[in-house]
Amino acid sequence: MREFSFVIGNCPGALVEIAEALGEEHVNIDGIAGMTVLEEGVVGIVPDDPGKARKILRDKGVEFEEREALVLDLPHHPGELATILARLSAEGINVLSLYASFGKHQIVFTVDDVARAKGIFRMP
Repeated sequence: MREFSFVIGNCPGALVEIAEALGEEHVNIDGIAGMTVLEEGVVGIVPDDPGKARKILRDKGVEFEEREALVLDLPHHPGELATILARLSAEGINVLSLYASFGKHQIVFTVDDVARAKGIFRMP
């Protein structure tokens, strides 16, 4: 999976144009996070078709960062997120983004050392 993160204006409808363009090209969003930071909207999306999403963002003139995103099924028990984050921290791996996906009890995250994180969680 790929995550695209970008900054947009913090005003009503700022994300509409991008969301509409993705929808028109039949790109589904598997995960999304957004918040306001210092008067700017910061958004991260995980689309089901990274190639189309990349093209749409470029065509719209949106500057973005692209990273490999990891997805983990998370048991629905108190402390599970802390356990995962502690494992990454113990290995000196920095989490760059973290949010829930639309799958039940899944988290999407990006890190500064994908290969080591995959090894920790035995991911392909």
